[in-house]
Amino acid sequence: MLDGRSRGRGGNRSLTAAGSKIVAAFEEAIEVVRAEGEGPRLTARTYPLAFALVDYGPGDVRRVRDLLDMSQVVFARFLGVGPNTVRSWEQGTRPPSPIARRFMVEIEADPDYWRRRTASPIRGV
Repeated sequence: MLDGRSRGRGGNRSLTAAGSKIVAAFEEAIEVVRAEGEGPRLTARTYPLAFALVDYGPGDVRRVRDLLDMSQVVFARFLGVGPNTVRSWEQGTRPPSPIARRFMVEIEADPDYWRRRTASPIRGV
């Protein structure tokens, strides 16, 4: 049992009223767990998901960008990267990051959806 004093970095400072209530609640919870035992065992399961990470070369990046009919600057803003990053992908000096490649897979899976999502409300102006 705690005696109403902090055991943390502050040395022997007294707890506030709220702190004392929190400590008391934790102590009560610990007593209940000890009295009831461990309880039933729980099992966590892990399920593999098939989200393949596709490699994107310079031509692939350009093809995806063209699917959305975007300039490099607009495509960069859309992906949350700088225009120089998109240029470097398309020139083959740097590969796209894994998250960018994952996003491009999604764009290719449903380009019409992404065209609608990114369409300017003022087309042709």
